[in-house]
Amino acid sequence: MSSIQPRGSAFQLRVKHKLLPKPFFHTFDSREEAQEYGDRLESQLARGIVVPEMLSEPKSKDDLLVLEIVREYVKRGSVTDSDDALFGVLLTDKPVIGLRRSGITFRWVEDYVRWLKGPKKNLAPGTVRKRVEALGRVVDWHITQTTAPDTQPPANPLRLLPRGYSTYSKTDAAVADTEIKRDVSRDRRLSKADVASIRGALAGVKRDDRERPYTQDAAFHLLYLVIVDTGMRLLEAYRLRVDSIDLVRNVINVEGSKGHRGAIKRRVMPIKQCLRGPLREWCVGKEGLLFPFWDGTPEGKKKATGKLSQRFSTLFDYAGVPDFSEHDLRHEAACRWFELRNERGWIFSEIDVCKIMGWSDTKMALRYASIRGEDLSSRLD
Repeated sequence: MSSIQPRGSAFQLRVKHKLLPKPFFHTFDSREEAQEYGDRLESQLARGIVVPEMLSEPKSKDDLLVLEIVREYVKRGSVTDSDDALFGVLLTDKPVIGLRRSGITFRWVEDYVRWLKGPKKNLAPGTVRKRVEALGRVVDWHITQTTAPDTQPPANPLRLLPRGYSTYSKTDAAVADTEIKRDVSRDRRLSKADVASIRGALAGVKRDDRERPYTQDAAFHLLYLVIVDTGMRLLEAYRLRVDSIDLVRNVINVEGSKGHRGAIKRRVMPIKQCLRGPLREWCVGKEGLLFPFWDGTPEGKKKATGKLSQRFSTLFDYAGVPDFSEHDLRHEAACRWFELRNERGWIFSEIDVCKIMGWSDTKMALRYASIRGEDLSSRLD
């Protein structure tokens, strides 16, 4: 059983259990942190698992729990919503519970990766990398904060893994004893028939095998056009403001959502000819947010994103393209920018497209450029 006692401005957690040679004590800044950690330890003990941390005292007062380091990292700097959610999951991983900074050795990192790929988790390589890299960023920050000036900082074991560490080897496959997870490369493009079906659904054309047409919504229809004809991320698109649309210079001023640690990364996107008319008509007499899907609050973003993602899934299902997703629209848009030509040749270079899409690494161009074989063949005619 565990108990929490105030100790000045802090709170001391005490855990007593028959599996422990003596009670375990640790101090936290808040009662909530102490309660959360105590609940995790009790859950482990109930399953007969004794975390090594509970069997001995820490090596020094500076040998912090990873839990404490992560919490301090989150407090000190801006963290993206996705990273915040990832830390919440990562801290519940069995190898991380009760782990101290001194315990993050290269051997521990190798064991952690094996555990993530093992039979209980069996995570995809991309998910393995996300967890390891997230923890690596936290440890990088902690090393920077705790290394004295003019002193060589210690190596971060999470940065010493070999290339391809997240890919399943034959040994990993044997241990996992299940279907081997692989990264999925999205290269789904919209055919002319797909585009016609989606536009028809948005316009209210009823399918013969359905009782009613897809719900008509002019704002959602325009949102679809904006994303597929610009390549904006969903969050970037639905938080556009009317004054972000400059129909004199034919550009959109975008507040990018993938800046460092969640910072806004502004960029300017050109407006295609096919999008200028719909935007001009929609903006007449409007001010504030361009679309009505978000209430303008930070708390409302998650709700708006979830609802719109579901609406896109419903739309694509109704249109007969259920293997397509909202994010695939961004891939489609990127390919369309690459493929734009006029009588003089290609309109935009690789660097131009990177600027339009908000990429700081040109490798992203290779990831998104799903050029169809028939399009390549047509250039030979």
